[in-house]
Amino acid sequence: MVTALDALLDAASLQAVFLAAMVEKFIPILPSYVLYPAIGIGAEDAWALAARCLVATLGSLGGALAWYGLGAWVGERRIEALVARHGRWLLLSPRLYARLVAGYRQRPVGLTFLGQLIPTVRIFQALPAGVLRLPLASFLAATALGSLCWIALLAGAGHVLHRQGWAAGEAGLIVLGALIALELGAALAARIWRQVQATRVA
Repeated sequence: MVTALDALLDAASLQAVFLAAMVEKFIPILPSYVLYPAIGIGAEDAWALAARCLVATLGSLGGALAWYGLGAWVGERRIEALVARHGRWLLLSPRLYARLVAGYRQRPVGLTFLGQLIPTVRIFQALPAGVLRLPLASFLAATALGSLCWIALLAGAGHVLHRQGWAAGEAGLIVLGALIALELGAALAARIWRQVQATRVA
């Protein structure tokens, strides 16, 4: 039996996928780890899934480009003041912003790619890139590749689970639970690694 949510996902057009992916970069009402599995669930076959992933990547890239332009236009001092005053609404603390800026000065392409695989960072990552006026071509290429990997992973997982008979809501919860487990595991591993390194130095 097709649920109302399943019917809504099936009816979503490529234009709606594009807009949803772009809006996700500005208003994270529906986080990427919920949005993209839902997009994959709504694909009727592998070709439709690939099309949705590509269109979503373009939407995400458009959002990143807008953030980049904002950072380049507003400038370093005013962006820092805005982050200090309003950054908490986007989960962007001054400390995290400063770390992104410092990282971009050292490894711009690698940080751009990896940042698209981190739910919170991927939203506003292009802002400091625009402030620093990183080379636009390499920035967009790394953003597109990182976004495609993230979107394909989540949408593919949602699609496979739905094909196995899981309802849309159930499949979304499974993907979300798996991502939370991975994030917690990665955070724990990083903490243990830092403790080991600190012990060796001591």
